[in-house]
Amino acid sequence: ASDDWNLDPSEAALRDGKVYGLGANDAKGPLAALVIAFETAEITADARLVLAATCEEETGGEGLGTIRAALPAFDAAIVGEPTFLQVCSCQRGLLRLRLTAHGKRAHASRPWQGENAIEKAARDIETLRKLPLADEHPLLGPPTLQVTMIQGGIRTNVVPPLCRLEIDARTIPALDNATLHRRVRDAVESEVELVSERFVPVETPTGEPIVQAALAAAGVTAPGAFGGVSDLYHVRDVPGLVLGPGRSEQSHAADEWIEVSQLERGVQVYRDTIERYFA
Repeated sequence: ASDDWNLDPSEAALRDGKVYGLGANDAKGPLAALVIAFETAEITADARLVLAATCEEETGGEGLGTIRAALPAFDAAIVGEPTFLQVCSCQRGLLRLRLTAHGKRAHASRPWQGENAIEKAARDIETLRKLPLADEHPLLGPPTLQVTMIQGGIRTNVVPPLCRLEIDARTIPALDNATLHRRVRDAVESEVELVSERFVPVETPTGEPIVQAALAAAGVTAPGAFGGVSDLYHVRDVPGLVLGPGRSEQSHAADEWIEVSQLERGVQVYRDTIERYFA
């Protein structure tokens, strides 16, 4: 919890129809709703529900990716994240690259004796800004590529021999991680280092029974897309979706909260999805 909190982040507080607390929205609320739905759903005797209460999907830690192989087999998956109960059947991939521009050190008063690595990096930034990507996905939108960090220079009077750029790219099925990595590498002057490419785009066809069951339970006709990266990646071998009570803008916010009405509705949607799937 940050210093911006006005409430005790570790003590759940119920005020004005909202539950306040660290993680109340992301993602203890969806987890609590899933637990109740799993406990109360009426399903056939030969059906099985598997609940995995996992952590650290945003930090690459010991979560679903670690225990996935130890779970019993399952045929479909619901990932509990705050989507305001929008049924999300897809998510973008995540590619992280590090670009290193190499130059030659010299005195700033004699720049012709050196090579400015920052200028080389600047040319690469402009190249990346104009790099053709791919057409928009109907749900995920366009792929994105952003230079998010830059580091370079030794002293104000020295031509910099080195400059590093950190890149965050979000990919879609039409432009996967490997393709975009190759396209960046072929376009820039800098040396390109792959930092992470494990989160690939994931998309479940709308016609899959789990998606149809969730759409009917939520009372909508078409799915949407999840804006971030979730454990949907770790269950990509089966039809899956991201769905849960709560608002994405409350995630990681000070004085985080989730509406009680959303939690109650979340239980209903989860339970109805389960019962429809097994009907």
